Amino acid sequence: MDARKIGLGLLDAVVKIVFIIIVIMLISRYSKVAYNYGYHIFNQTAVSSGTGRTVTFTVREGDSVSKIAENLSSVGLITDKTLFTLQERFSEFHGMEQPGTYELSTAMTPEEMITIMSGGEKSGEETEGG
Repeated sequence: MDARKIGLGLLDAVVKIVFIIIVIMLISRYSKVAYNYGYHIFNQTAVSSGTGRTVTFTVREGDSVSKIAENLSSVGLITDKTLFTLQERFSEFHGMEQPGTYELSTAMTPEEMITIMSGGEKSGEETEGG
């Protein structure tokens, strides 16, 4: 009876230790993922440098941001659909994408693409007559 209590006590301790190790590993892994997404939401980079490759891209009536992200990814304008969705969510043009056909480049950041698809003006862009 005494040996059984000791064995169950050891088993209980091992299970708790394994559980704690698994929780620590999950926290570590997902905190790295969260940091990576957070960093790239505000420090956006283009798919390519230089002039890039220009792509004619169409946004259809009723396209959701996730559908737009999926289409952008399929033509090589973005690398991460989830990241683009988050970048759009935190941009000043959230939910303002307009249907139409746009000339986008792999040298553009996601924010520049969102600005163009929303009909907004890029900062530093001159207006007509000025």
